[in-house]
Amino acid sequence: MLPMPRLCRLLIIGICSVIFFVACGDFLEGDRSFNSLEGDKPSAAEYCRLVEHQVGKTEVCGQPQNVAVISPYLLDTMLALGVQPAAFAQAVNPRIQIFDNPTEQIPYVGKWVTSNPIGLGSRNTPSLERLTLLKPDLILGESWQGNQYDLMTQIAPTLMFSDQKNPDRVLSWEQNIVEVAQALGRAEKVEDLRAAHAAQIAQARAALQPVLQAYPRVFLMSSNVGLTQPKSGSDTSLLRLLQEIGFEIVPPPGFTGSRVPLSLEVIPEIESDLMFVAGWDDDLALNPEESTPEATVQGTWKSRPVLNTMPVFQLGRVFFVDYYLWGGVVRGPLSDQIILEALPDLLLPVVENPT
Repeated sequence: MLPMPRLCRLLIIGICSVIFFVACGDFLEGDRSFNSLEGDKPSAAEYCRLVEHQVGKTEVCGQPQNVAVISPYLLDTMLALGVQPAAFAQAVNPRIQIFDNPTEQIPYVGKWVTSNPIGLGSRNTPSLERLTLLKPDLILGESWQGNQYDLMTQIAPTLMFSDQKNPDRVLSWEQNIVEVAQALGRAEKVEDLRAAHAAQIAQARAALQPVLQAYPRVFLMSSNVGLTQPKSGSDTSLLRLLQEIGFEIVPPPGFTGSRVPLSLEVIPEIESDLMFVAGWDDDLALNPEESTPEATVQGTWKSRPVLNTMPVFQLGRVFFVDYYLWGGVVRGPLSDQIILEALPDLLLPVVENPT
């Protein structure tokens, strides 16, 4: 038997050895975890990026989780990128406090909203008070809303975009999809959206070949339901989609610019095979579920002899549509998809069942 002093010393050495190896193991395990995190995820500082937009350059860090959007167009785009809104200001329903039934409350793209965003009022005058209470990570708007930019930047990083950067001013979400995706931390989604859009155009082009061959020339216009403010609609996203499919867009006589005011008397002089009339109703903007501007403007059109005697109308080749979607209020990848899916049903009857 070992003497007691020696036995004590061995026990002490053994205990210290166990503590040492356990501590070393914990340290090494922690070191491996640290290295794994370093390798898999960038630090917050590394994930910061400077995003250029129409009002300046803004630093955005991490992946925003609490995004306020004050534009139907940008709501469409962020939904297509897989990001849900925390708050929304739109063109209709400004009195809604919370979008608890977005499919019914948000026109066209509401079916893709799975959150219950806070209502920020009108996109023209979004509530800065509600934005402040929300404390968003990011605010997205359009460049024409820039008069509120300085105030919004005091609440959260704010980026404002324009999709009219191209020389012909035709509306296109592809003009700034890269920057919007960068701001939202979804840059990897951009090519998927572009590929999906190209496939949708190809599908629509194939389906509409009979119409393209028979009626290739299209005139686009918009008006209030009373037809007192008719304009050519040559800067809309519908124009871009029709051009991508292969249609020829006819300008109003003597004009090449966008949104040219028209008189009712000049409309019959326009030589086109097809015509789209996008109607809006300012009086019903507060209650869009009660508004059918396309039907109302069609009724007004029928009552005007200068219009209802047009051959293109009598042949059933004038199409009345809702300005909110077809005129470009909401105009991102999702609304493009809706229009492209609707066009064959709308146009093919003119060749399958000619009047």
